[in-house]
Amino acid sequence: MSGISRIQEKRESRGQGGPSSVPGREVWFKDGDQAFLTALATGEEGDKFLDEVYMYTYNSGSRWVNLLDDPDVDTSDVPANTRSSHKFAFWAYVHEVIHSERRNDDWEAVSGPGGKKMFKETVEDFRIISLTFGRSDYIWNQLVDVYNDWNGLDKGIMRIKRTGTGMFDTSYQIAATARKGEVPEDIMGKSEELPSIKEYFKSRYGGEMNGVAEGAVSLNNTKSDDLF
Repeated sequence: MSGISRIQEKRESRGQGGPSSVPGREVWFKDGDQAFLTALATGEEGDKFLDEVYMYTYNSGSRWVNLLDDPDVDTSDVPANTRSSHKFAFWAYVHEVIHSERRNDDWEAVSGPGGKKMFKETVEDFRIISLTFGRSDYIWNQLVDVYNDWNGLDKGIMRIKRTGTGMFDTSYQIAATARKGEVPEDIMGKSEELPSIKEYFKSRYGGEMNGVAEGAVSLNNTKSDDLF
């Protein structure tokens, strides 16, 4: 269980470079999506709602497999020369996600910048935000900036936006906002029932069920931009 300081120290010392038994709770961003959220993670030491994970993603037959890179996880089926990606993840109360395209009839049409039509997905529930550190840690450093500005991650509403559709043109923006919003007291009281980040990832991406690696998704139902 690591806070902002511990993960930051490990990054600096490292240098720059180079179907499941647990329901999925992550927010999967697509091009143009932006989520407004209140972090449960504080960023302080001992914070179970923020941690770093390593994940393998590889093609296995007709499926993409996401498998946790962890000493307690059998990774013998991971193809040779496949490197795990280093990610940070945290629990948050997601108020809403604004989409540039309507992919669900329940999403509400709203007016975006310049009058552009966008579509609001009301979430109002706990979700996990999982992102790579980014080239030269640029994504992680944006989260650190929010932590430093607010003296904590849970002091206001953040916006996270994705731009791009593939490995080489996708970028993320994490920023503090001036928006006001509270996590309902009755829902906030249930936050301690949530698993830690490591517990969640180990349960969801740490084994196999019926011979299919947990976290596997059909190639027929997955676009390449879902992987970045």
